[in-house]
Amino acid sequence: MASQRLSQYLHRTSQIFWTNVTKVAKMQGADPISRAPRVLFRFNSPEDIQAFATGCDGDIGGTSTTKLDLELPPTINERIGRAATGKFWGEMRLGVKTGMEGKVRSGYAGFRNKTRPTLFGNITEDASLHDYLALRVRIAGDPKTRTSYFANIQTNGPTSTDLWQHRLYFQRHDNSWEDLFVSFLLSLLVKCAQARL
Repeated sequence: MASQRLSQYLHRTSQIFWTNVTKVAKMQGADPISRAPRVLFRFNSPEDIQAFATGCDGDIGGTSTTKLDLELPPTINERIGRAATGKFWGEMRLGVKTGMEGKVRSGYAGFRNKTRPTLFGNITEDASLHDYLALRVRIAGDPKTRTSYFANIQTNGPTSTDLWQHRLYFQRHDNSWEDLFVSFLLSLLVKCAQARL
């Protein structure tokens, strides 16, 4: 496992190195700035899924469960032209394990992309030239929980602990794919660092 992580680390480092060398050689810094849409993350292969970490209240004493897997049925995926798509699922429970009553809050689950360290620092995505984050998603499960989904965005700036949140509003309720747009301007700052004097 450690050798696999080292291999991934070195691979990411060499990618960053050669990407930047190519940009310098082609003098790409002088190109006009592109505001074209671009894909940040995919959920179509086992390697894509391995780039994400899951978490829920079950990790700290709650009773919820969570998984992020590939869904392979062609009836679901052929509409968007993919052989497989990611499926985030589990059971949401409000109870806690014995002895944890009053100590932890329960009833949450989520997933996030894992950090991608290299010799030159972590790989992050620059979305500063874009106004929206687009998500292609499909909602299922209990209709009571369909307004309980949020997208959290953490910035890489002077205060790296700032966390911005936007509620996801689903329009379709027939278990079919839809595109949701998260406005960077309308996101709410829910966690920020405090300066001490």
